[in-house]
Amino acid sequence: DSNLHVVVATPEYDPEIDAQLEPYLFEFVAEHRGSVSAEHGIGFKKTKYLGFSKHQSAIDLMRQMKSMMDPNGILNPYKVLPP
Repeated sequence: DSNLHVVVATPEYDPEIDAQLEPYLFEFVAEHRGSVSAEHGIGFKKTKYLGFSKHQSAIDLMRQMKSMMDPNGILNPYKVLPP
């Protein structure tokens, strides 16, 4: 399915490693015309990286559709599109 699932082996979770790897990985994916998300969706952790794999016009269309279907913003707030 052409998805890349990255597993970083460290003795324990280190947010500094996360902070260093995430931007590099998402930039690499964008340079190769990949997507920052696959079967699990974008979620709330990767919203800041949505622009790496989606054109701004697509994001604008997503916002319009979200606004039409959820005018009160109560369905999964902040999960895909940042406020």
